[in-house]
Formats: sequence, structure tokens, C-alpha cells
Amino acid sequence: MELKKEIRILGRRFEVEPRAKESLKGITVGEKLSYRFYDGTYQGTPLLFVEPKKGNPSPRTCAITGKRLTEALGLPAVFILAPGPTYERHRLADKGVFFVMSEEYAHLPGIIALEKTSNRKIAEVLTPVAQYILLYHLQVGSIEGMSPRDIAPLLPYSYESVTLGVTCLEDVGLCQKIQNGQRSKVVHFELKGKELWDKAQNVLLSPVENRIFCDDIRLDAEYPVCGINALAHYSMLNRDREEMIMMTSKEYRAVKSADVMENPNIYDGNYIIEVWKYPVVSKMGDKSQWVDRLSLVLSLRDDDDPRVEKEVERIISEQKWKD
Repeated sequence: MELKKEIRILGRRFEVEPRAKESLKGITVGEKLSYRFYDGTYQGTPLLFVEPKKGNPSPRTCAITGKRLTEALGLPAVFILAPGPTYERHRLADKGVFFVMSEEYAHLPGIIALEKTSNRKIAEVLTPVAQYILLYHLQVGSIEGMSPRDIAPLLPYSYESVTLGVTCLEDVGLCQKIQNGQRSKVVHFELKGKELWDKAQNVLLSPVENRIFCDDIRLDAEYPVCGINALAHYSMLNRDREEMIMMTSKEYRAVKSADVMENPNIYDGNYIIEVWKYPVVSKMGDKSQWVDRLSLVLSLRDDDDPRVEKEVERIISEQKWKD
């Protein structure tokens, strides 16, 4: 009978148990001959530990095998590897492989990120990722009962970023992370729809990071309409004469480097570019012609024009909550 195995992650010692043969359904004969399999939990996250029997596989092999094992058994696969050179660790990390190597090195970004939150300052407002997650939940599709690993494929963010975003939502009291059996922690919202939106008001931020004006802009790509012109699309308000477009910080840096703006400034122009802290909240793969409604509302929150305030209130009253 195979015995428990002791391993260390960043100096922390704990035991993993050999996985029962009847629990290896979906694993190929070749994989059974090449690896030993263990079950363990680190920072409350159940993991599948995979130990090669004969030396470290190549980083590419680890990436392919790890993905297949995770899909087959529903747990993050973590390789227990023999000590290796620095370049090998870098290649493993670049390929997204979770691993522990000797007692000094580990690549478990999302899980270690959770551990680091224990000594961090508790969030008082939402980060851009946390705000995106909340607005996705309210506008696009419910994430109730989903783990960060379930949520990540739905959003333009990594699993690690989503993990920290959910932690931020919990910090400010908008959700809870609850244990879902032995599998993982999942998101739970006590409030729904308008009540959740109302509770979040004190921690929500304007998505607008910066505004740039220019007289003309030579672009082949199309960007979502924002500002008053987006409000005009969602309401009976007349649009302004300026063209108003939204870009993420990354997109704006690319446009700025391409030198396609005529007379860029911070005062006036025929074009207004709003640089946002996060992308348009939408389903992955959708090409949005307009910024999403709730982010638009937040971007106009400080506009004291009574017409704008009236239409913003109407948008909220007509919002079809998705949670």
C-alpha cells in the first residue's frame, strides 16, 4: 500500500495522500505508468498532485498533461518536480504549469495570491477586475455558485486576477466565498438585482481613467461609443456633435504610439477618447458597439445636467438584472 507523501510549498510542510485507483477514471494507461497521483489541499483549495516516476518531463509535456488531467478529474494539476535550473522554472511558469520544485520554488499563482491576502490591507473600494465581475453578474450572466476557475473563462481576465477580484468583492461585503463540498469555494450573493446594485454604490468607481481630445483620428479599427452619445443610444436624449469613443489603457497606448491623432490635447476637439480601466462588460467574443449600460451610468455619475440625471435614472429603472 502506497504511503502518504510529505511535501513543502514555500517552506510550509504538509502531507498528500495517494489517489485511490478507482478515482483515476479518465487517466490513460501511459499516464498511470509515468506518474504517481496524490490528493491534497492547500489554502483550502483541493489539488491533484502529479509526481513523475522518471525525471522531470519537458515544460511542454507538463502543460499538455496538466491540462488533460485537470479536465479529466476536475482538479488543478500540480507537478511535484525534482530540482531544476532557473530557465526550466521560467519555461514551466510561462506555459502556465502549476508546480512545486524542491522546498524553495512553487508556481501556484492563484492559490498563493489567496494566501498573500491574509496579510494585505482589506479593500475599501472595488478594483477594476472586481467591478467588472460584479457588473458581469448583474448585466450579462449570473456567477452565483461558481468558483473563480469557473468564472475566469467567461471574462477577459486570468484565473489569478478573478481570484483576487472575488476576494475584493468579499472584502467590501458584496459577496461571500462558501465551501462547495470538497471541490472548491464558490461565490454567493445575499442580495440580488437592484438591491445588490444599491448596496454597491459606495464602492463603485467611474470606469474612466482619462479623457483625451483631438481634432481628427485616423483609425481602421472600431471602438465602442461612450459618454453622452452612448446615453443617447440608450435613451431619448440627443447626441452631442463630438464623436465619443472608449478604449482600454492598452488600446490607447497602441493608438498613441501609432501617431494617428491630430492635435491631441486635454481641452477640446472633434473627438473625445475615454480611456477606461476595464473593457466593455459583455459576453466573451462579443463585439460591442456601445459601452455597457451600468458602466455608462458610473461614467456619468458626476454629470450634473438634469437631462442626463433623468435618463440615467431611467436606465437603472429599466435595467433587466441577470442575476
